[in-house]
Amino acid sequence: MQVIFTKGSKRYGQLRCVRMDGSATQTQMPEQGIAPHDMIHYVVEKRLHIQGAFFAQVRAGADISFSLEHNEASLAVADKTLIWQTESIVESLQSLLWSADASTYAGFLYLLEQSCSNRKLALPEVSQADFEHIINEIMELTIEWQGMGEGQSLTLKF
Repeated sequence: MQVIFTKGSKRYGQLRCVRMDGSATQTQMPEQGIAPHDMIHYVVEKRLHIQGAFFAQVRAGADISFSLEHNEASLAVADKTLIWQTESIVESLQSLLWSADASTYAGFLYLLEQSCSNRKLALPEVSQADFEHIINEIMELTIEWQGMGEGQSLTLKF
């Protein structure tokens, strides 16, 4: 599936996903200075091979909306625990990236433990090597994203 991030105005960009069968879905995406939330999702889900969260559901046919609009195939791959664990990982990474200490594994683990505890979830396993890879990729994408002009797109594969 192609995942297309398009830079918008200072408030909103756009996320468009084009599946292998040619069907597509899209939504507005808030601009936030760092890589967009959904771009962080992309990096996390790809690196950790998460097959039951946001992008796997979209690839299986869910349409992006405030809450995903599912079809039978996307419901079949959805995993509620993975969905919320992934959200906890993404939120923890965002918090680090907004702070001055974006590269501390210990800080990430602390935030992740807090997020998972609040959601009454088991702590997902994220190795230090995976964390470092994810942070590096997000930082590279952030630099590329920040250098783009309105209407320019970044196309990735999921």
